[in-house]
Amino acid sequence: MKHRMLAAAISLMTLLLLPLPARAEAAQPIVISDAAGLLAMAQQPDGDYVLGANIDLRGVDWTPFAFTGTLDGAGYTIYNLTLSQPGEETRITYDGRHRGYHTVFAALFSSVSGSVTNLNLLNVKADLATDQPCFLSGIAGYLANGTIQNCTVSGRLKITSTAKQCGASAIAGFGRGLIKGCTVDAEITMITINPDAYCEEYLGGVLANGFADVENCKVKLSGYTSVRGYVHNGGIVGLDDVNPKDKHYSGYVRGCSVDAVLSFFEDVADRRAYCRAYVGEIQNPSLLVVGNETVNFESRESKDFSRALLPDSTENPVYDAVVTAPSDSEFGYTTYTNPKTGYSYTDDYTAPAHTPGEWQIVTPATYDSEGLQRQFCVECGALLAEQAIPRLIAATSCTMSESKLRLPYRETTQLRAEILPEDATNRNLSWASSNESIVHVDDNGLVTAVGRGTAAIYCKTGDGLASAACEVEVYFTTWQWITQYVLFGWIWQK
Repeated sequence: MKHRMLAAAISLMTLLLLPLPARAEAAQPIVISDAAGLLAMAQQPDGDYVLGANIDLRGVDWTPFAFTGTLDGAGYTIYNLTLSQPGEETRITYDGRHRGYHTVFAALFSSVSGSVTNLNLLNVKADLATDQPCFLSGIAGYLANGTIQNCTVSGRLKITSTAKQCGASAIAGFGRGLIKGCTVDAEITMITINPDAYCEEYLGGVLANGFADVENCKVKLSGYTSVRGYVHNGGIVGLDDVNPKDKHYSGYVRGCSVDAVLSFFEDVADRRAYCRAYVGEIQNPSLLVVGNETVNFESRESKDFSRALLPDSTENPVYDAVVTAPSDSEFGYTTYTNPKTGYSYTDDYTAPAHTPGEWQIVTPATYDSEGLQRQFCVECGALLAEQAIPRLIAATSCTMSESKLRLPYRETTQLRAEILPEDATNRNLSWASSNESIVHVDDNGLVTAVGRGTAAIYCKTGDGLASAACEVEVYFTTWQWITQYVLFGWIWQK
């Protein structure tokens, strides 16, 4: 027995004496830097993860799944997520009368019982149609006593339902837990019209239904709900109610700000029409709603039940598109505007990108060594690239097309020169005449005879390392002699 205890003690001491990095190695989170890494989380939903880059989910077929681990967004952004279907998970959700519904969820995660922190969701989009009780949200469809903290969600969410229970929000759909320090900029549309059944509808900027604690969140929300049934709309929470299992919970909604315009109709005889700046309806008497700020709040109720309320009511709208390019710190996007109504939205986000400037020579190349040039971002000055400048190649020879020629007075001829080697760096040529009163040459080697006599035309390579010469004799023709000397030159001068 003593030997066993001694062996156990030695093993424990050995573990404690291991270097800290070795002991902590197994606890390191998995770094996710692309869409494939996000999709792989579904195979290990209880893992610890951290984002290592912004991730574009454009065109990715995303299926929500139950997440029980931890995800640290590290300030990075998941953008262009499209929610086209609910996940396979079902849970019981409750309405204000504590009736339970088997419910599905559409969000980044169908449920969160772990934690999601420091994550940005940009341009989340959904246009769901369902006949099942459903909650649509940005991060968690069902918050199962989990934590969502320091996250941002922006986008456009729409759900059309014929079920008896339906909710939508930007952060979490249904449930309990902690939602703290989150920012919302969302447009949410809900159409719950079924001639055969009334629907319990819930819309909240942060939480649609449940009794999560909400603190220090900032909400900008445009809501459009068309309901044959009962409306529960709030800038922060749609319905705060404790479910039958928990019965009592002293929760809070505090320190938040709201800028919201909520348009709705409630097509039901016993009208309730809950629509308030912070919490649409409170059924939890222990809920503390304190320290919140209303930047702007409008409740717009319509009594026209003939057509659903939409952000843009134009049939078959045509949009003008304006592209905003990304900068080194901001995402790019396209703004779509209906010129008839003025309604606009943004879509098709692109990742931040540096703006390359002109290449700058750091070290000029010489005939003996390579040079160096660098390219910087014109906005932030970050070094984007550097590359070698090839070593200069000298001209070894220059050969003129003529070495000697005779040219009548006032005539022209074209001289040409060949430079070797063919890849010589400086293949420019300079031309010169030894006597401009006899022969003139322009920058392209065009020779003009201007006076009788003999002169030389020179050409030199741009690097000055090779040259050639051509002797030019300028003579008078017979007619020019007669004109000059027999007719005393008076015609010559004209």
